[in-house]
Amino acid sequence: MCGNKMKFDKKTAVIFSIKLIIALTLAWIVIYNIEAVELKYIVKNADVSLIIFAVALLPLNLYLQFRKWKYLAAKASEEKIPDRQIWVSAFLGIAFGFITPGRIGELGKLFAVTGADRLKLLSLGIIEKIYDVFPVLIFGSLSLVFLPHLFFSGSVTMRYNLIMFAAVISVVTYFIAVHPGLFKTLFYYLKNTVLKKSVNFKRFCDGAKDLKRRDAGILFLFSILLFCVYTTQFAFLIMSFAQIDPFHAFTGVWAAVLLKTFLPLSLGDIGVRESTAAFIFGLMEVSTEASVSAAFLLFVINILIPSAVSVFLIPFAFISKHSRSSEADQDLR
Repeated sequence: MCGNKMKFDKKTAVIFSIKLIIALTLAWIVIYNIEAVELKYIVKNADVSLIIFAVALLPLNLYLQFRKWKYLAAKASEEKIPDRQIWVSAFLGIAFGFITPGRIGELGKLFAVTGADRLKLLSLGIIEKIYDVFPVLIFGSLSLVFLPHLFFSGSVTMRYNLIMFAAVISVVTYFIAVHPGLFKTLFYYLKNTVLKKSVNFKRFCDGAKDLKRRDAGILFLFSILLFCVYTTQFAFLIMSFAQIDPFHAFTGVWAAVLLKTFLPLSLGDIGVRESTAAFIFGLMEVSTEASVSAAFLLFVINILIPSAVSVFLIPFAFISKHSRSSEADQDLR
């Protein structure tokens, strides 16, 4: 009893510490961004109805993330994983990605999933992040053709070459996305050469081994749907602050997301998101205040709010894990 009590106390301290660190990080970033954005501009010039539409898409955004992660997690586990655990894991992934450069911390969500092979799940999580980039490459490269006031805008030849480049990028990206054998080939090459002595890497490769072409198609579809949802949110927010038609709002958003993907990493993409939006929409003569305000609100809606919720979900990740361990101990007795 004494040992169990001590173990529980340590676990409680860990949970409290993690909650405190995340809460302080969230507070610091909010204060930093509030100072950087003209809040008076947001309040006085926003079209509230479009902001409401952007917020209304958040549940769909979260649900698609849940469904995609549930689909992948099921491939790394022989037993059915409870939906509650997947929800907690998805929210934690958003929070951990929020406080790490390049959102690499999203992979931390796999630690909230019990009953699955962690190394298999890690390989599937990495593949998931790669698939998230595919729609960015396709829609982003196509959007560059329609951006005004670029250095090539006066050259018919340059514009033609850009169209051809965008078409090639789209076709190649689609081919890679629907042929998971390319990932398997890469993993097996590393397994049989550089990391042939690593037992853990062999388990890591097993995650990709179970990824069939149908699975790749479903994962690609989820990634496209998610991309369309959050870029639609971004477009709504841009249109709420600026006089811009939907076509240029979407093409600008796609180009901004593409540019952000290839810029140096920062904590939670802070600053990068706003600066790329300001640059791209500046080509369309949209004010910096409007584009920065839209990018900041997108961050609040899609990242900050779910991250704040995840602070309260962290104990559930530990409690569910602890309860399963206790049940296992009772079964042994």
